[in-house]
Amino acid sequence: TLSGLSKRQLGLCLRSPDVTASALQGLHIAVHECQHQLRDQRWNCSALEGGGRLPHHSAILKRGFRESAFSFSMLAAGVMHAVATACSLGKLVSCGCGWKGSSSSPGPQDTWEWGGCNHDMDFGEKFSRDFLDSREAPRDIQARMQIHNNRVGRQVVTENLKRKCKCHGTSGSCQFKTCWRAAPEFRVVGAALRERLGRAIFIDTHNRNSGAFQPRLRPRRLSGELVYFEKSPDFCERDPTVGSPGTRGRACNKTSRLLDGCGSLCCGRGHNVLRQTRVERCHCRFHWCCYVLCDECKVTEWVNVCK
Repeated sequence: TLSGLSKRQLGLCLRSPDVTASALQGLHIAVHECQHQLRDQRWNCSALEGGGRLPHHSAILKRGFRESAFSFSMLAAGVMHAVATACSLGKLVSCGCGWKGSSSSPGPQDTWEWGGCNHDMDFGEKFSRDFLDSREAPRDIQARMQIHNNRVGRQVVTENLKRKCKCHGTSGSCQFKTCWRAAPEFRVVGAALRERLGRAIFIDTHNRNSGAFQPRLRPRRLSGELVYFEKSPDFCERDPTVGSPGTRGRACNKTSRLLDGCGSLCCGRGHNVLRQTRVERCHCRFHWCCYVLCDECKVTEWVNVCK
């Protein structure tokens, strides 16, 4: 029922409907986290809410901006994270516990061993690739940028794996522990990708058809870094062609000199002070599968709103 799926994505859905459902939930989680991480920016990921379509149909993901790079990485990470987590919970018929071995196994004096159910990161990474990356060799800079940034998003999930342990022993003495690998909290992934956004690398493309990556200035190592090839617009005004909703009506911080301040966020148009009572989503919980359940909270406050 979801519009906008490619033939390959439809095929994955038919073969593995449970895994695809987890992948779609991962996209929802990623958009939610994207909005949290860029909540103080003029472009705050709200354009990725597709209204029944994949986020990838947003106009900004047809472009080569820094924000496009960040979004690609976040969405790829979200799919990998959600699928791996669903595996560990026994929700999927086509995967189960990840490999329990470790390159750093406990020694004789250690009081723990690998056990439990690892989050199957390899399965999550593969499905994220199958679902989001083109199978054909990318022939233009846009496709190459997307695949590169998708890879960065998945790499960040892997880099932040954590060890979880459960104690065993009389009266909770924790004489012995069973440990397993688990995916990090997705907030940790989002924060790491936000950090990479700040140091994203501009690619000067001499030949866009060949998609050759030629970093501006001196050569730099691209592995693990977000890349982009177009200078971002200011996102001050609504422009559907670049996925910009504009900043009119956005709440701003009158006392801040940072990006969330009224001076920056309102683009020099000024702001109004309004007393607002609104109902907003709060205490949101992600449920498998595949929806977000939120409470409704009523908030009354004075707000500064961009003209």
